[in-house]
This record gives sequence, structure tokens and C-alpha cells, in this order.
Amino acid sequence: MKNQQLFFFLLFVVSLPISTLGTDSELIYHQCEKNFTQNYNLQSNIDNLLVDMAFQSSLHRSAVSTFGRGGYDAVYGVARCDGDMSHEACSACIIGVEHDILATCPGSGAVHAWREKCYLHYDVTDFVGKWDHNTTTVWISSSKTEDPKAVEQGVAELMGEVTAEVARETLKFKWGQITLEGYNDSIVTIYGMAQCTLDLGESECHYCLKSLRLEMAEYCGGSVGCRLIGIGCVLRYEIYKFLFLEEEAAAGVEAQAPPPSLAADY
Repeated sequence: MKNQQLFFFLLFVVSLPISTLGTDSELIYHQCEKNFTQNYNLQSNIDNLLVDMAFQSSLHRSAVSTFGRGGYDAVYGVARCDGDMSHEACSACIIGVEHDILATCPGSGAVHAWREKCYLHYDVTDFVGKWDHNTTTVWISSSKTEDPKAVEQGVAELMGEVTAEVARETLKFKWGQITLEGYNDSIVTIYGMAQCTLDLGESECHYCLKSLRLEMAEYCGGSVGCRLIGIGCVLRYEIYKFLFLEEEAAAGVEAQAPPPSLAADY
């Protein structure tokens, strides 16, 4: 993977107490770039952009927004929530991210920020409708399976299925599951999801996810869980239910999942 910036994290969800891990109300990763000073118009446009994206996310669980007329004062933004979130939860998540980045990235002209269930990106360079293959954040579970080959085959099949139709979905979101026979006749169910931001066209979404699938095959083999977040798309699988699936929806209760937030940075 030449000329590609990869951020690796190992997830320790078994041996560490839950209080040491991040929660849905915390940033799990962020980047602050393109610092500026004494540009009132740009700061005003960023503030307006964040307000607009919070409003859009309350209606659509996603947002694409632009403020300014080009030059040094224009700013472009995209926000997305996991496709299983409610409108209210999505809006709260995006508002929380915005609160965090105003505190952690003051005077930044470009920000990428993730919470457990949502993502926000704004930039003074127009990136809307494009995907960036040069930056990927990789979260890999520290736990390994006793039957890595079976899991790898299952993951490959599942990811192929969930990515096949994403680009044509209204929310550009798809999830699925696969059950397979593992070590000593044990039964393992793998859950997976794929999602693109709504600004990406069908071909851009397809190629973004294709890039993540190649990286998943290269870096996540033998792990019981892995998440890859690119600029424009996300791909994830786990051996537990990490989404608000149909049976939980019927009961009105969201599945509880170990938060992938503590990391060893490479």
C-alpha cells in the first residue's frame, strides 16, 4: 500500500475495565489540519456549516453542506451516521462531534472526527463527491479466532454480499450476517456492514468500498472483529451484534456492543 496513510489500532475489549474505554459520547479519533488565524469570514462559514449539518442529520441521518463562494472563505462538509441509528440519535451524535471539535480543533480549516456511531468531515478544499484512498483508519480486535481460515472465508463472503448493493441503496448502507461452523464444530455468526457517505456517486462508493475490502483482507485476517474507516466509506465486521438489528428494533432496545476506542497506535 504505497503512498497510503494507515492508522492502526488494536482493540482491548476483554482484559480492560469498561470505564477505561471510550463511549458513544466520546471521540474515538480525530484529525485537525490546515490551521488558520484571523479569518472571521471562514470561521463564520464553519460555524454555519456545523449548524446546518446538525439540522440536516436530524432529518436525514446524514448531511452534505457548503458555505462560502470559493476562495479562502469557502468550507465544505459531510456528516454520516451508522444506518441503524434513529434521526434523533444521529443528530445528537453529530452535535456531540461538533462540540468536541470546536474544543479540540480551534482554528482548523480541515477536520475529520469520529464517534462510535457517527462521522463528520469538513475542509476548505472541495472534497464533496470524491473519495480519498490515501487515508484509512483501521481498528483491529486484539482477540484472535481459533479457526482463522474459516472466519476469513466467511468474512470474504459476507463482505462481498453487503458491499454489492450499497451504492444503489437510498442510505448507501447495508448490513448482513453469516453463520458458519468453526473450531470443534462450534457455530460462529459474523455480522457485517458497509456504508458510504451520501455525497458519493455510485461508482465512487463502489471503488471506495472495494479499496477497503482489499485492505481488510490484507490487515484483518484471523481477527474476530475489524473496522476500516475511509474518507467516504466504512466497512466493519464483528462476531457480536453491533447494530440496531431487526429483533432489537422490535423490542425497542439497541444492542450493546463493546466500544472500539482504546488503542495502541502504530
